[in-house]
Amino acid sequence: MKALEKLFELRRSLDTYERELGFDKLSEVEKSVLEFVMHTENANITAITKDQYFLKYSLSTIKRAVGTLLDEKMINANQSSVDRRSMLLSYNK
Repeated sequence: MKALEKLFELRRSLDTYERELGFDKLSEVEKSVLEFVMHTENANITAITKDQYFLKYSLSTIKRAVGTLLDEKMINANQSSVDRRSMLLSYNK
């Protein structure tokens, strides 16, 4: 039971912190994609889909989340100079 209590306290703290940052209006997958992009150099949709955490999400769900973050101007997409087919995602500070 102690582990569940601790887990709930962590969830409550995370919820408060997300609200303070203004991320509370994003869906869980949008928040996860944003966090991945913020902490991964040369992030792209392929890298997101191959990460263990995102295996539970479909490609269309991830693309929809990326689209929302782009529309909200929270992330940027720039064409890779190495592979012109790839769009590199970065956090828009």
